[in-house]
Amino acid sequence: MIVLKFGGAVLNEQIGFLSMVDIVKQSTDKCIIVISAFSDITRSLDSSMQLALKGNIDSAMNIIEDVMTYHRNLATSLSISATVLENCFLQVDSLLKRLLKGISLTREISAKTRDLFLSQGEEIAVAFIKELFISKNIESHVLDARKIIVTDNIHGHAKPIEYHIQYRLQEDVIPLFEQHNVMIIAGFIGSNEHGETTTMGYESSNLTASVLGSILHADEIQIWTDVAGIRSVDPKLCANNIPIRKISFNLANILANNGSKLLHHWMIDLPKKYNIPVSIRNAYDSNGEYTLINDEETSTIPTIFIVIDSKPLHSQALLTIITTNSDIIHSLYKYCASKVNHQIQLSTFITPYLHTLSLNDSLVQDIIERLHNFIEDKHETSS
Repeated sequence: MIVLKFGGAVLNEQIGFLSMVDIVKQSTDKCIIVISAFSDITRSLDSSMQLALKGNIDSAMNIIEDVMTYHRNLATSLSISATVLENCFLQVDSLLKRLLKGISLTREISAKTRDLFLSQGEEIAVAFIKELFISKNIESHVLDARKIIVTDNIHGHAKPIEYHIQYRLQEDVIPLFEQHNVMIIAGFIGSNEHGETTTMGYESSNLTASVLGSILHADEIQIWTDVAGIRSVDPKLCANNIPIRKISFNLANILANNGSKLLHHWMIDLPKKYNIPVSIRNAYDSNGEYTLINDEETSTIPTIFIVIDSKPLHSQALLTIITTNSDIIHSLYKYCASKVNHQIQLSTFITPYLHTLSLNDSLVQDIIERLHNFIEDKHETSS
């Protein structure tokens, strides 16, 4: 059995959905497919709440109309019966607009309301994928994430409770494998012990996949995205990036805790505990390069650059460099010394290979290209 996760980076236009269908059809294993809200729907829903909070109810409602139109148009482009999905669309539309009116009147958003509101992107996504599979002759069964992924009470940043989930899986999911080869479940959402909807934070669909795959002792947890695994640097920042073909759980945890966009900060803990391999794969090139994360420690640590916007309003960025390459470390300090007027703040941690810079985002491209040349010169890889 394998667990496959598909997120908004893939599920945003027709080609991504068709790629997912091909991947599922090619699989010979029983599988659980974790689905997150399509495209940037979660952020759109969040924006509508913020507008309602400011009293701009008309603009907030317009965003909801755009969200529903997006899904209806997507159904048409994929030849899915909109009639079947319409009941789901109408229910979600009604709930969202009712909640927006309440937010606009009270000028407040409780954490509980926010979670219920944001969860609707996943509600639509799961119903949509079910109908897509039917149209492509893939028999599947839908699992309700809120009945399986039991979390603590921290709305917006809820953490899964392993022993509760283990019991639910044993009682309610494992027996279903006798009848179904493919099951669909929403990522990102769960419920607390009182049955209230919770969310686990942005990009936490990967966490859902890792929890399910680990507790079910899956053969592999596959994270399908729009890039060919973890690279030495984001391909959008450096075209000559280098593939990282294999990393250990320990290094993956470091990446996750330092802002890697491909790894949720909690998602490695359980795969490491149960020794379940995790792979990061490209949905648009299913047989191409990918990164495998497992318990094998490599003799060398590959150089990886991670960039996150720490203070977007002040044009600041946070650059983390993981490396044991002495040329890169030497050049890094030399570069920082030459840019003192730009107020670069460099922090070196206890681990000898972790370096973090806070700098003006206009310098990010320049420093990455300069330092990345040392990797290319030595053809550094982690294979």
